Amino acid sequence: MNKTICILAAGLFGLVFLIGCEPDQLSPAPKSLAEYDRMGKADRRRYPDNFVVQYNLARVHNTELSVADRTASLAVVDKLGVDDETSLADLATLLRDPKCPPDLSKQVLRLLLKQNYSDLAAHVLPLLSELKNDPQLRDVVVNWMKNNAPPQMLAGLVRTWAAEPNLKSSSEQGYRDAVQQISGRPWNATLLESLNSPEFAAKGEAYEILRKRENLKNLRDQIRAMSSQTDVIAALQNFIDSFEYMPQTGEQLNTCALIYRVRRDMLPDAAKLFFEWNKSYKYNFEIRDFHLLSRLARDPLRTNLKRTQLVLDIGQSLRTRRHVRSSTGQGKSDNFWLQVDKLSMADLWNIYLIDEMLSRPRVQTSLKLMADGDLADTRGAWGGLVFYQNGQAEAILYPPDPQSAGSDLTYQPTLRLTTDGRDSLCRFIGHFEKIENENRAGPTEQELKEAAGQDFYGLILTRISKNSFSAHYFNPDGVVVSLGKFQLR
Repeated sequence: MNKTICILAAGLFGLVFLIGCEPDQLSPAPKSLAEYDRMGKADRRRYPDNFVVQYNLARVHNTELSVADRTASLAVVDKLGVDDETSLADLATLLRDPKCPPDLSKQVLRLLLKQNYSDLAAHVLPLLSELKNDPQLRDVVVNWMKNNAPPQMLAGLVRTWAAEPNLKSSSEQGYRDAVQQISGRPWNATLLESLNSPEFAAKGEAYEILRKRENLKNLRDQIRAMSSQTDVIAALQNFIDSFEYMPQTGEQLNTCALIYRVRRDMLPDAAKLFFEWNKSYKYNFEIRDFHLLSRLARDPLRTNLKRTQLVLDIGQSLRTRRHVRSSTGQGKSDNFWLQVDKLSMADLWNIYLIDEMLSRPRVQTSLKLMADGDLADTRGAWGGLVFYQNGQAEAILYPPDPQSAGSDLTYQPTLRLTTDGRDSLCRFIGHFEKIENENRAGPTEQELKEAAGQDFYGLILTRISKNSFSAHYFNPDGVVVSLGKFQLR
């Protein structure tokens, strides 16, 4: 046997020997985190991580697989990481694919954000409204913004930050860093400048962030020193100088700006009356009181009653009526005399004017029509606003929002009412869904909560019988006062 034949024979013998041996069981490549975690040493040698990533990326793009299978493969990719821009760019194409399932698309976006993939601004903006309820996603998005957010994302980021209830949250520093990354300036200077930028669309939210985090005196001094380019800064400067007032919330700031735009000529008169009340009664101005102050100050026929006289006149009037106890308040009294020390001069004037209004026969006739209309309408409660007009309080009906899916027990205000309410005495709501409705007299806990959150005075009108109703006044501090029982004519 020659040498070549011997070598061939030996090779064949070795091949036969190998075939005859029991080989290691060849496992498939892992397609989920559970399968990856179960891999033994031999499998990891056969399938290195870079192979596993590419294999699972192919599965993520495979439209013939179920969403669950594609998402499971994406989780493997997320665990191992992607280190090349081409693969990240390929994943990003799924975000632009209208046929990509939403659940998969959201997980792809999470992965790309964690990998700091830059071209995601268009996909991140719609996410900002969801971050409040998804802390994990919020942290990922905020971290991405620190390195990648373009300037046009600042307003969206500020809105999200303002909705964060916890100033000590894990994302707080991330928000500050992201704002600084976008602007190239310290976060507080950026937000202050944004209040003075006509193009910036989240001024109320920016102010609220500053108000909660900055020293009040320093913030006030900085605002006063600015050269105003917007109604917001001009309004703040005027209310600081004329009323010693800085709003606490973004909503109050928006009200200040609106009043400055449309009622600027009334500011000096309102400020003069504020000064008198402040000096005599230590009254502190609230923006919700501007309507009352400005109209009283300009009413030549209305006597400027002192606090003592207001209290006596209101008390005398309320004493002549039967009262229906408010159904809410957990045992708190709605008796005027027991609440009087909690009532500001604005509260007292509101009650005085509303009591006059509800006592007029013409108003009682109008309220009868309203009560009957509300009774027949089972889609929602009716309500409106009270204004100071021609020297007296006048109630104006605002139909409920037809787009809201409310109940017959709840008044759903329109945007028009919310806007007009910024310059009004108070909001009124009817509890007219039944003729004998005494058990729902007074504001509900939800109505008290809305008054506190939206900073308005309220009046609840409750039908007691076919020809009578009760009235309860309340303020944003939760103080409720019964005005007694009136006729429906």
